[in-house]
Amino acid sequence: MKYYTVDILTPSKIIAKAIPAESLLIPTVRGQINVLENHTHIVTKLATGILTVFGGPDYADRNFLLSSGVCKILENKVIILANTAEESTEVNVERAKLSLQNAEDRLKNTEGLSIEEVDHYVQKAERARLRIQLAEFTRSH
Repeated sequence: MKYYTVDILTPSKIIAKAIPAESLLIPTVRGQINVLENHTHIVTKLATGILTVFGGPDYADRNFLLSSGVCKILENKVIILANTAEESTEVNVERAKLSLQNAEDRLKNTEGLSIEEVDHYVQKAERARLRIQLAEFTRSH
């Protein structure tokens, strides 16, 4: 069985190093891609979403929340350079719910907000929803 190794890095820390993966589901700006054995070499922009690393029969599956960045696939190595990333087991659900509520409250009245500020709160709400979804999925499995 051929495995990829996956590194997940952010500007502030290494999230995961050399994770074995039989396959991956990666959120990109053009949609989700499935990386299987002998995948073509690519460099692509990441979208905010959930990265799933399938360990196959030998290793546990792992899920990570990513917010934008770049993915590079070369030979049997996948490098994820994300603006932010966290593993599903690290999600603080209460903090995510509070963040979602704050973002939604701020978006109820956008008067006085610039386009950039509105976009910031929309992205913040999206990340919080994904964190909650990821944590609930992890708990149910």
